[in-house]
Amino acid sequence: MPQTTVIIVGAGPAGSVLAGLLARRGIDALLLDKATFPREKICGDYLSPGTVGLLDQLNLLDLVRSAGARRLLGMTIISPDGTTFTAEFPAISRINAGPPFALSIPRAILDSLLLKWARGFGARCVEGLRVTDLILENGQVCGVTGIGPTGPETYRGRIVVGADGRDSVVARRLGLYQPHPTLHRMALVAYYEGVSTLQDHGLISIGDRSYCILNSIGEWLTNAAIVVDQGIVQGWKGQLDELFDGTLQAFPLALSALRDTVRRGSVRCLGPLAFRASRSAMAGALLIGDAAGFYDPFTGEGVGHALCGAQLAASEIVSACAEGDGGLTEAHLARFDHHQRNAVRGRRRLGIALQAIIRRPRVANAVARLLCRRQSLANLLLGIIGDLLPPHALLSPPALFNVLHRT
Repeated sequence: MPQTTVIIVGAGPAGSVLAGLLARRGIDALLLDKATFPREKICGDYLSPGTVGLLDQLNLLDLVRSAGARRLLGMTIISPDGTTFTAEFPAISRINAGPPFALSIPRAILDSLLLKWARGFGARCVEGLRVTDLILENGQVCGVTGIGPTGPETYRGRIVVGADGRDSVVARRLGLYQPHPTLHRMALVAYYEGVSTLQDHGLISIGDRSYCILNSIGEWLTNAAIVVDQGIVQGWKGQLDELFDGTLQAFPLALSALRDTVRRGSVRCLGPLAFRASRSAMAGALLIGDAAGFYDPFTGEGVGHALCGAQLAASEIVSACAEGDGGLTEAHLARFDHHQRNAVRGRRRLGIALQAIIRRPRVANAVARLLCRRQSLANLLLGIIGDLLPPHALLSPPALFNVLHRT
């Protein structure tokens, strides 16, 4: 088989957007994915306002909105003791000449849409091929092997990119995959049909070391996700519907929002969620999206991380192709790893801080009571969680005044 310039393992948002960015610059890009599209994906189906901004930069926002994505203007949040407040995404930026917003859209629709977009620029995709190993020569990745519908297949390329998610074969074969040492959580996801009471806001209910998030998708569908410790799930193998129903009882406002709906299909489970990649670039290969590491879905930034990684990878690959034979030098690898780590460092720290609060109900209750009294602070925090503002915005004088001033 002729050698491809760039092989991208995984045709989710990270892989498809990278393929499209490369193909429209005239760089040969081949996507390989074990699924056939459209395919279902266990996910919260949520795009943060920061992710919406990235889609706008990529000229993809109108395409996504035209596919039926629902706009969300904020979140209603409930603490373990029932303290409830609603926060809006702060108007610090404008999208499509309007205030910032999040979107909800099924991943089956989003991923197929982005793959079609990439193909429109000439990117190719082999569906139904499960990559099983890497080809290494002289210490450099130069291709992949896998199993397709008709048996073993081999693909060779100057550059290989792992965009194959949390269970990344590329990351594992490079020895970069590291289970998280302390955070062992599982996500239970279900869909409900019927009209919910959520309208243009999502719902976040924080429980005892767990949380539940509801997002309306269109007019008749709601995504319901519950995240719990792994130990809770282990004893319920084969009984996920019963586990979900029992756990949902701890979130009364979520139950109320779903009272006129009916669950569609069975509950699905994903996890353990958290893992780390020791590096995101090695031996001539790159990792982007969840393949480069994942912490927790609370902030809903997974697709945003994927798009950011795709942009960074495209920049390095375009530079490599302009400079020589298209291979990534050690300088390219080091620069990409540095830029990607810098891009996510603040967000990872924010995730750790939020999980520390969620896992301590008394602290979560105290934070909720404070935010109930400080609407501007609540909006600011939601803007940070939604990736509209950097985490250090909480240290600005107005934010500190809101925290310290008593009424």
